[in-house]
Amino acid sequence: MGLFGGGNKKEFVSNGKLFEYIGTAGNYLKLEDELEKRHLYRNIMDIQYLPTTDAVVRYKDLKVRSEEEVAEIRRQLRKEAGLE
Repeated sequence: MGLFGGGNKKEFVSNGKLFEYIGTAGNYLKLEDELEKRHLYRNIMDIQYLPTTDAVVRYKDLKVRSEEEVAEIRRQLRKEAGLE
């Protein structure tokens, strides 16, 4: 834990909008990680890929899933993939 309590950083922070621009400066793996995180925490309606490994994500609503909901989704995905 940091001096001012900064050690408990949230994994995902919503921008509170229905559209979000994701810039990754040419890093495909970072783009994949960022899109996966948004898929788990928000209801994605559409993803528009831009030529420079960036993307614009459109959400269905402003709801952000809780950490418990995300853990359940991850567990369900692992189960469906046969990893559990």
